[in-house]
Amino acid sequence: MNTLSNPVTAHNLTAWFILAPTRSPALPDHDYSVLEESIDAQTALVHETGQVRELLIENTGDTDLFIQAGDIVKGGRQDRTIGVDFIVPAKSGRIPLPAFCVEKARWHRRNAEADGHFSGAKAFLSSKKARLAIHLAKDQGAVWQSVTSEQHALHHALAFDVCSAESPTSLQLTYEHGGVQRAIADYTTILEHAPGAAGGPVVGVVWAINGVPSHADRYASEKLFAKLWGKLLRAAATEAISERHRPAAATCDGTAASVSVEPPPSETILAWLAGNPDDQTADVSEEQLPPRTRLRTNRGKTQHRFEAFDTGHALTVPVHVTLLAE
Repeated sequence: MNTLSNPVTAHNLTAWFILAPTRSPALPDHDYSVLEESIDAQTALVHETGQVRELLIENTGDTDLFIQAGDIVKGGRQDRTIGVDFIVPAKSGRIPLPAFCVEKARWHRRNAEADGHFSGAKAFLSSKKARLAIHLAKDQGAVWQSVTSEQHALHHALAFDVCSAESPTSLQLTYEHGGVQRAIADYTTILEHAPGAAGGPVVGVVWAINGVPSHADRYASEKLFAKLWGKLLRAAATEAISERHRPAAATCDGTAASVSVEPPPSETILAWLAGNPDDQTADVSEEQLPPRTRLRTNRGKTQHRFEAFDTGHALTVPVHVTLLAE
C-alpha cells in the first residue's frame, strides 16, 4: 500500500511524494551510486563504441552503480540516452550498456569534448513519449521523432528557438539552453525542497501535468530517491513546460506566467498508482541483463509499469519502478 504526502503544485505541475512503508523489505543497508555522481567523481567511465545502440560502462568504484533508463550522457560521437535500468557492480570492468541516440546529426567530436567517452550525465529524458519509446518501442527512429517533437513543443510553449546552433538536433543542448533553464527554474524553485516537508521518508514521486496523472518513479530506498530527485524534478518541469499549450503561459524572458491547474484528489492518485485490474493486459515480459539486472515490463491499456531488480540481492522488491501513462 502506497502512502502519499499532500500535493505540492507549481503552475501546471503537481507532485505527490511516496512515503516509505513502516516495514520495508527494501535495501536498509545497501547503497548505490548513480551515474551523474559517479562520472563527476571519475569512478564511472562510459565509453564510446562506435555503435549507436551500445556503449560500454565501467564502474571502477567500490560502490554498486544504479543507472536509470533515460539518463543522458553528453559527449562521444553523439549524445545518448541509456535504454534500460541497469545495475553495474563495483569494480565491474567494461560491460555493454544499451543506449539510444538523442542527437541525430552528429557523428564526430564536438568542440573540445572527447569523442571516446562521455563527460557528464546531468540530464534525464523529460518527454513521456521519449521514455515510452525507449521502454516499449525500443526503436531509434521513434526516439528521434520524440526528440524533435519535444523541441517543437518547447519552442511553441516558450516562443523562442530552443535548438543549439552548435548542434540543433542535440536534446542535451536544448536542455542547457539559457531560456529553457530559466523556465525550468520557475518550477524548481517552488518544488526543490518539497520532499523535506513531505511528512516522512520519501522513496518516490507521482506527477500530474495539467491536472492529469502523468508518470511516477519509486525506489527501494530513501537515499537512492534523494540522489535522483534533482534530475526527476528538472525533467518533470521540462515536460510541464512543453505541455502548457498556451502562448500566454510564457513571458518574454521564458519564465512561466501564473497557470492555475486544479490537481486531482489524492484518492485518484492512489488508485492510479495501484492500477486498475480491468485496465491491465496479460502482456507481462521479463528480461535478464548480465551481470545483475532483471527487468519486468507490464503493458497496460492506459498505463505501463516497468520494474528493475538487482539479482545480486535476495530482494522481493524492485530497486526502481516506473509508471507511465499512455
